[in-house]
Amino acid sequence: MTVKVSSKIKAILKERDAEILSGQDAVRSLLEETRKQILLDLATIPGDGYSAHVLRQSLASINEHLSSWEVATARELDGRLSATWGMGAELLPVAAETAGLTLGYIGISTSTLEALKEFTFGKISGVRGDLYNKIRGELSLGVLGQRTPQEVTQALIGDINDLQIPKGRFGKPVFASVAERAEVITGTEMGRAFSLATEKSLEAARETVPELGSMWIHAGHPKQPRQMHLYLHGQVRAGGKAFYEIDGKKVMYPRDPNAPIKEVIRCGCTHVPYHPLFGDLEAFAADFDTRQEKTAKRHLKEDENGERTD
Repeated sequence: MTVKVSSKIKAILKERDAEILSGQDAVRSLLEETRKQILLDLATIPGDGYSAHVLRQSLASINEHLSSWEVATARELDGRLSATWGMGAELLPVAAETAGLTLGYIGISTSTLEALKEFTFGKISGVRGDLYNKIRGELSLGVLGQRTPQEVTQALIGDINDLQIPKGRFGKPVFASVAERAEVITGTEMGRAFSLATEKSLEAARETVPELGSMWIHAGHPKQPRQMHLYLHGQVRAGGKAFYEIDGKKVMYPRDPNAPIKEVIRCGCTHVPYHPLFGDLEAFAADFDTRQEKTAKRHLKEDENGERTD
């Protein structure tokens, strides 16, 4: 029974992971298209320099491109967040049905999902605002005669071809830095939607299924895992108890909105339902170790910036 239930759960987790990666690719593509549009605008600026008039025209056009990106990204994430929420909502029912566990009706409200969408859209709007301000700063240097149009373009955008974008005065290339932020937001909030729906399902079922608990599954990142998250792998909490507490805040599950940001950013952990009918606790937990190892290898391959993550 253990393998059967865990296999069903792992299939949903695999589907979730694929959806998150696809969402990150989509957001990255939208930003890349915007980068190219802005580059084409900058390429029309006279080679002998900027003027206040040119600055106003350029900023108006760039603002329009960035506004279009914000709208398109929000539209993309609207569907993606709904998708991972739906996967999280079906996790418990699928596991229970497989194990022959009767749950009864556990419908959950989507009001939390709508609030999460607004929160996510707000973050994307913040990214757009920061990007606009950085671009305006570079263009202003051009107006002041401290940079040529070519230098401004290189510092902001790089080349339209598939060449490495040179680093500007903001450290990382402006668009590379923004792309990274947008991807992190996408992965974190899509994962959060899944976790929230899973938790809401567990909350709704606990009243009628007292032995129902949730198990923490560590993502298996090998570089800089959060030691607490690593320690929690395979542990079960029942009755709505927190997995741990940090900085005076209880962390009920991975990517808990109440958790400090340092516990959430780039966290790939998840929590899954557990009931004695699913099988022996240790065997059930061990069945996720293979997936953990595979995730660790994938992260080792993908993560090149050494940031704290798991």
